[in-house]
Amino acid sequence: MKKNEKNKLEYRLDIAFINREKELRFLRSFIDARPYKILFMHGPRSSGKTTLLYKFFEQVEKEQRVDVKFLNLRESWSGNYRDFIRIFFGVDDNSSSKDIKETREYGIFNFFKLSVEVLKRMEKGELDPFQIMKREFIKLTEKGIKPVIIIDELQAVEHLYMNNDKDRQLIIELFNFFVAMTKESHLAHIIIASSDGYFLSTVYNDSRLKKTSEFYKVDYLEKEDTMEWLLNLEKYSKVKEYSLGEAEAEKIWDTVGGSMWEIQYILDSLFDQPLDEVLALYKKKMKGIVSHYTGAKSKKEKILGLFVEKEFADIKDFVKAGMEEDEVEKLLRDMVRNNILYFDPTEAVYYPQARSFRWGLRLYFGRDGVPSR
Repeated sequence: MKKNEKNKLEYRLDIAFINREKELRFLRSFIDARPYKILFMHGPRSSGKTTLLYKFFEQVEKEQRVDVKFLNLRESWSGNYRDFIRIFFGVDDNSSSKDIKETREYGIFNFFKLSVEVLKRMEKGELDPFQIMKREFIKLTEKGIKPVIIIDELQAVEHLYMNNDKDRQLIIELFNFFVAMTKESHLAHIIIASSDGYFLSTVYNDSRLKKTSEFYKVDYLEKEDTMEWLLNLEKYSKVKEYSLGEAEAEKIWDTVGGSMWEIQYILDSLFDQPLDEVLALYKKKMKGIVSHYTGAKSKKEKILGLFVEKEFADIKDFVKAGMEEDEVEKLLRDMVRNNILYFDPTEAVYYPQARSFRWGLRLYFGRDGVPSR
């Protein structure tokens, strides 16, 4: 047995990657063009944006000379703007002073390598960190390497952006720098990903991003791809203990649609429970999420009640239902932030997060449209 085979980890359920050929082609065309715009990648929670990006650059790095800086704010964000900037330019707090003194160059969160002297001057405000980043981009391009920066889970900085004018301005400056690196200097590809389409739209409209960026939606799997996965579990998920028939796969699709994380959750549960029991419990869980979120607040119920019959809605639909525009906008924003609703920034419409949440709404409101307590 080869060494790498001996050390290979085995799981009863693996993470599947299904199709996404359309999305992979789009991303390839994006990085194969000289940089001229920022790409805002949006989509409902757990629609597969991060997995898609990892898969794409795993493929591309085998074919092209690219330097990908992947920043996942869900993993590295700790709560204030200073830490946000440190992710790009600050000192690695895990390094001891002895390490810093003895090492002339060291990595900073896998983004760039700076000499100790340059780092100290930057910390004193003697050097512009954006100019340092620009010089690094120039060095890479002169070597025939494409620089790519990916910021995932951008909504992690929302409370700073929305609540502090100073921090909002600094974040806007960061995005203005990205505009300069794409539209003006054509030095680097910039990809911003988020499940919060409302916040992406806010940032877009509050800075120099109009006519300098593009929205691209990564949605849940289509039914055809979902069924292909569910009917071939050993091929895609390495499941050997059970298989699914057409009728069983249809039941899963009817409950959660093409939501990959939820399908993964259900497949994991099937090792220990029968399918009908798993799906019934999951629907009750979604009803519980609706009930917990609305509490006794009738205004939240009034908004969510519209989606029992409607596929999606825009702000005008809520106003027509007798709600004040300013008040309903605050409630909608909260629903998007809490992953109750999703806001599509390209169409300016709201809809429930995933098919399973629609089941939660149906169970909560009942057939007669009256909330069940």
